[in-house]
Amino acid sequence: MSNTSKLPNVHFTLDEQSGKPTCNNFAALSRDEQSKHIEEMARKATTRAAKDALKNGRAITFQQGNNIVRKYPDGRIEVIETIENAYFIPKKRVYKI
Repeated sequence: MSNTSKLPNVHFTLDEQSGKPTCNNFAALSRDEQSKHIEEMARKATTRAAKDALKNGRAITFQQGNNIVRKYPDGRIEVIETIENAYFIPKKRVYKI
């Protein structure tokens, strides 16, 4: 079981008056929990968008190992480019404001 599944239920909604996104209990989470929750939501949204694109007849492009590939709705995969340093780890940077 992943750590993100242990997070409390937080639901985002749109504020009826301002139209801005709001959520319940999000502010009560620690920064780490907030980051994990946002990461989980982003992962789910990306997966859903990719599935919807394929379902609607559109190709998706993503990284697979050292390759940039395009997957078509019929299941065909085309290698667009191979990347030599696909997993480059940047130096840690500290920004002062």
